[in-house]
Amino acid sequence: MAIHPVKLGIVAAALVVIPIVASRIYPFPASEKVQPPKASPHCTATVGDLPGRPVAQGCMFDTAILDQSPSIQVSRSGVLFIGRTAKGVLRSTDNGLNWQEITPPSHANGDSHAKGVHGTVHIDAVTDRVYYVTSNAAASCGPMKGGAVVSWSDDLGKTWDGSTTGCGTYDWGRMITGHHPKGLNQRAVYFFGVAPRLVGGIRPVFRSLDGGATWTKMMNPASVTTEAGAGVAAPDGTLYFDYPEFIGFDPYRVIDQTYPFKPANLCRQIIAVSEDFGETWRQEAIPNSLACNIQTGHQKIAVDKAGTVYALWTDDRDNQIYLVTSRNRARSWSKPVRVMPKGATFNNGHANIIAGEPGHIVIASLNTSAKENPRRWIVSGYGCWNAYLAESFDGDSTRPHFRSVNLDPPGDATQGEGESPSEAEAYMDMSADGVAWTTFSRHGARLGKGSRFAAARISE
Repeated sequence: MAIHPVKLGIVAAALVVIPIVASRIYPFPASEKVQPPKASPHCTATVGDLPGRPVAQGCMFDTAILDQSPSIQVSRSGVLFIGRTAKGVLRSTDNGLNWQEITPPSHANGDSHAKGVHGTVHIDAVTDRVYYVTSNAAASCGPMKGGAVVSWSDDLGKTWDGSTTGCGTYDWGRMITGHHPKGLNQRAVYFFGVAPRLVGGIRPVFRSLDGGATWTKMMNPASVTTEAGAGVAAPDGTLYFDYPEFIGFDPYRVIDQTYPFKPANLCRQIIAVSEDFGETWRQEAIPNSLACNIQTGHQKIAVDKAGTVYALWTDDRDNQIYLVTSRNRARSWSKPVRVMPKGATFNNGHANIIAGEPGHIVIASLNTSAKENPRRWIVSGYGCWNAYLAESFDGDSTRPHFRSVNLDPPGDATQGEGESPSEAEAYMDMSADGVAWTTFSRHGARLGKGSRFAAARISE
């Protein structure tokens, strides 16, 4: 197979020393545009036939907040949280209609979220503890040591406690929770950071066995990569996260064979897997995938309650979304299935997935209906892109059925011509009763100016 020209460009860029320290300035200045007032919720019926199920609706909810890098979670009681880049979280107690800004206080040691980057929110599925973490600005780590500031709440955002982890990491921190090594009734917390290296980055793993109060750095990193996904913990405790293998030849990986460089995997979508609570990791490539254009981390891996693993990628060759499944913890994969929503012609790289009951999956994506693909590599500002949700209840089958919905009001695309997705990670979560939620960044200015946050759901 010939190497795509974009692939060559990325590999060349990867073969230089890449500074990982985030250089963006937070909080963001206001966009040059005059921001409109808060919009009313917009709901649209789904299209597509799901045997035995009624028509569903996809609904979009404007938060009226301008920010960057949103993530979303839903508690067992249905309270919604959106993580902001540095200013804390947004909370909704009325299914997305209204949103309250909540800023966790500074820690006793002076660490604060105020100067962090890429904030993310996570709710533990068992304890309902709400975690908020920001990267690259923990003063207690020392000058130029980065670090992650972690805050948590056990009363859905009323009061907060916190700690610091990840000293020596800088950008794109992610947090998940899962089984505790000593018992199912306890919980383990994992922080994945990005640390610099000669070529690209490395993903150190920090684990807490006391809810986040204290942390231990694992001996083995999760992968040799920079832009990795959000990650997920399976019902059996197995940990997964996705990333594209876009780093080319690295002399260090010849010396250290923990993560050997395999030329055949260049630009493959890779799934990192740990079956021992983050102690060791194996790397599983998705065959024949080509995913160097993805770059920024998303949520392209999910596990349903039966343990079936689902993985997405947007292929560089045709800008179509593909889905594969695994029933043996990512050791082998099903034949890829194209899963573009009805009416969409090309995807711009933003595609995310969540799973619930066996076979139940929902995919959030940003797509165009143009006849020719307007996307230009990872550059923003070309074409019009609409926000979609697609849902299946037999996603684990060889030919899954989907219903989908274009969430945008007519004439109001999530990203219009000249606008930027501004790192619009549409992270997802699913409620206890199977309703999937996601976030989109709408009408973004150039990187650093932020986008208008919206929450969206699909439900019957």
